[in-house]
Amino acid sequence: MSTLRTFEAAVAAGCLALLLACGGAQAGGGVSPSVSQAPAGTGTVTFVQLGDLHAHLTEHKDLVPDPATPGGLRVAVLGGLARRATVVKRIRQSNPATLVMDVGDTFHGGAEALYTNGDAIVDPMNALGVDVGVPGNWDFAFGPIVTRQRYASLTPEEQAMLAAMPGVANPATPAKRPNWTCLAANITYAMPAAKAGQPFLPPVLVRDLGGVRVGVIGISSDIVPRMSPMLAAGLTFLDGEPAYLDLIQRQAAALRAQGVQLLVVLSHLGIHMDKQLADDLPKGTVDVFFSGHTHEQTAAPLVSASGAWVVEAGHDASAGRMDITLAQGRIVSKTWAILPEDASVPEDPTVAALVAQARAPFLAAQVDMAVPNPMVQQRLTQPITTVVGQVQGLLHRRNSLENPFNDAFTDALRAYTGAQVAMAPGFRFDAVAGYEDATVATGDVTIEDLYRFFPAPYTLAGGTIAGSALQGLFEQQLTTIYSKDAFKQGGGWLEGYSGLDAALDIAGPDGGRVGSLLLAGTTTPLAAAGTVSIAGCQRPNDGSDTLCSYTGFTGITPLLDPKTGLPFNPVDFAAMALSQGLLKASTRHSLQDTSGLPVWPVGPFIQPLW
Repeated sequence: MSTLRTFEAAVAAGCLALLLACGGAQAGGGVSPSVSQAPAGTGTVTFVQLGDLHAHLTEHKDLVPDPATPGGLRVAVLGGLARRATVVKRIRQSNPATLVMDVGDTFHGGAEALYTNGDAIVDPMNALGVDVGVPGNWDFAFGPIVTRQRYASLTPEEQAMLAAMPGVANPATPAKRPNWTCLAANITYAMPAAKAGQPFLPPVLVRDLGGVRVGVIGISSDIVPRMSPMLAAGLTFLDGEPAYLDLIQRQAAALRAQGVQLLVVLSHLGIHMDKQLADDLPKGTVDVFFSGHTHEQTAAPLVSASGAWVVEAGHDASAGRMDITLAQGRIVSKTWAILPEDASVPEDPTVAALVAQARAPFLAAQVDMAVPNPMVQQRLTQPITTVVGQVQGLLHRRNSLENPFNDAFTDALRAYTGAQVAMAPGFRFDAVAGYEDATVATGDVTIEDLYRFFPAPYTLAGGTIAGSALQGLFEQQLTTIYSKDAFKQGGGWLEGYSGLDAALDIAGPDGGRVGSLLLAGTTTPLAAAGTVSIAGCQRPNDGSDTLCSYTGFTGITPLLDPKTGLPFNPVDFAAMALSQGLLKASTRHSLQDTSGLPVWPVGPFIQPLW
C-alpha cells in the first residue's frame, strides 16, 4: 500500500494527532471509536449546514425575492450570529445526533475582519458549537502566515521563510483559531521540503452519531492561487475535475472500508462544480454534497446522476438542515429544509455578548485603526456606524451579470476620472445600501455599508488598453462565470463596467458569448476603438501592467486621494463620491442578455446551473 493510501486509511479511522493539529475535537462529538465498536447503522443523523458568513456578526439588510414587490425584490432584516446560535441549539435539542458544519468564507468580510485579520470573528463563531468545517477562498485572504496560524501549524523557521517572500504580511500577534475540526483533502504542502506532499489539513473526519457511522470528506476552495499566488504560497491546490473525481473515490473507498455508512462531502468548490462531480461519480460513492462558495440557496435538493443530493444553504442569513435516517446501514429517508435567521428567532445572550464585545472597538467615539498589513495604507478613523451620505433607490450587488451597485460605483469612477471605461471587481457577496424596501426613495449609507461592498484592501488607478484586448478580457470573464463546464468557472460575479454597451448570450459557448460590444453611447465597436482609457483597481502585489487582477494594461497611474495624497482606496472614494452626488443608484442596463434564461430573482440561481 502506498504511503498516501496508508495515510488516508489512518485518517479515515479518526487519526487523533491530525485532528488536534486543527484545534482538535470539541463539544458535539469526539474522536471516532475503533472499527470494532462500529454501530449497527440504524438511526437518524441531522446535519446543520452553515457557511459563507463573510464575517457578518449582526443582523443586516438582505434581499428576498418577492413577486408582489416592484422589481421582484424586497429588503428584509436577516442574520446575526446570536440568532444562528439559537438555530443550532434548537436543532441539537431536537436530535443530539447532530453534526454542525461550517462550509467556509467565515472570517473575512467587513471592517471588523479587515482590521483584525479576522480575529474579531473567531470568539463568537467558536461559541456556536461547530463540529467540522473547511476554509473558504476568502479565509486565505489575510496571507499565508495567518492562514497557517489559524488552521494548521507554523514553526519559527516556516514563519521566517514565508515572511521573506515579497508581499507576505507578518502579523505582530498570532491569529486566533477556530475550535472545530478543519478539513481540506485537496491541499498539500509544497514547502518547506520536509513537509512537501503532506496534507495541509486532515482530509476526512469520522464520527459515530445516533447509531450511524458518518464520514465527512472536506474540500476547500481551489481558486486561491488564481486570486493571488502570494495567498497560496507554500501550498499546492488540487485542480481539474479528473483529479477531484479520483480524490473523492479514493477517500470514499477508504472510509467505506472503515465502516462508514453515511458519507458526505463538505465542499467550498461551489454548487456548480459539486453538481458536476456528483453527476460524474459512480453511483453510491457519496450520499450528499454540502456546498458553499456560490451563495446559492437550494429550496429543494439537486438530485445528481449518481444519486447524491447536492444542497447549499445560501449565505449568512440562513442555515440548512438535513435529516437522514438509516436502517441496518441503508438510507431509508432524507429531508432538507432552509432555516431563515430572521426576527422570529431570538438571540442567544452568550453569543450576543461576544458579538457586542467584538464590535465595541469599531463603535467607539474615538476610532483609529490600521489594516494589519504593512503593504496596505488604509485606516479607519470613525465609528463604522457613521453616516457618510444618502442614496435614493436601492444599491445591491446580487445579480451576477450587471447590478445596481457596480453600475453606480463605476459610473462615479468614470465621471471622476474622465476615463472612457471604468471597471470594478466582481465580488460574489454583497450588501444592501438602500433601506426598508425597493420602493423607498432615500436611505443613509454608513462606513459599515461601504466596507461590506469593499472588504478587501486595494486602491484605484487608471491606465490604457487596446479595445480589442479589453473585448477579449470581457469574453474571458464571461467564461469564468457562465461556462457550462463548471471547472472552467472561477467563481464570482462579472466585473462591474461603465462605458460599455453589450448584447450577449450568457448561454452561448465559451469564447462566443459577446454578440456586440460598443463604447457607451456610440456605434464604435470596442474591438475597433484603438487605445481606450480605463479606470480600475490595483492590489498591493499587482504588477505594473495589472488592473483589477488582469494583465495587459499600460500607463497605469494611481488615483490619488486629495485629502491624503495617497492612492485612493474604494471606501474613501465611495464616501467622497456620495458627498459630491457622483455615486447614486443606477437603473441603467448596459449589458443586455439575449439568452432568455430565468436568472435570479425570477429563477432560483444567481449563476445558471446548466
